[in-house]
Amino acid sequence: MTSRLQKKLDSIQRLFLLYITGVYRTALTAAHQLVTGLQPFHLHIQQEATYARVPRARSSSNFFTVLFSPTDCEIKSSGIHIQPPPYFLLHNQILFAENHIDSGAKAINTDGSKTDEGTDSAYCILENYGIIASWQGKLDRSNSVFQAEIFAIRMAIEAASSLHRPIKIWTESLSSLMAILNPKSHHTMVR
Repeated sequence: MTSRLQKKLDSIQRLFLLYITGVYRTALTAAHQLVTGLQPFHLHIQQEATYARVPRARSSSNFFTVLFSPTDCEIKSSGIHIQPPPYFLLHNQILFAENHIDSGAKAINTDGSKTDEGTDSAYCILENYGIIASWQGKLDRSNSVFQAEIFAIRMAIEAASSLHRPIKIWTESLSSLMAILNPKSHHTMVR
């Protein structure tokens, strides 16, 4: 890092330190850093760059006297960890048809939604045009509609597997289906 860039980062950090501490402008930047317990900004950036470099390069790196090893880092997951049975081809199991003929046979309809009260997830099992069973789940307010949809599909799959017969699961969430189809999906709820 060049000395010019270090000075620029110090001047940016100094303004924030002045507002945080409320002391006079005549005090040294190092004094502000000491009072707040913050390290110089350029050192913090170099440390973060070392954190990022270690898992990518998969080699050890040091930041002053601290040694960072790739074994200390969490490895990013890459897709599905469970191999599906050979007769279950995911592309043959998911149908993107918008218009379907409802025969009254057993099916599960899923939905996820988000309101001011929170995020909800639900499914209902339909047979002969009537609801024979249903489930509702309340997720945290921080969850997204996508997560609610994925959770509803997951719970519907668990319910369908307990019925021990072929069943159709209907959802309106194309993004959820695309995430399920993607073998490299990083969403923890999809894996």
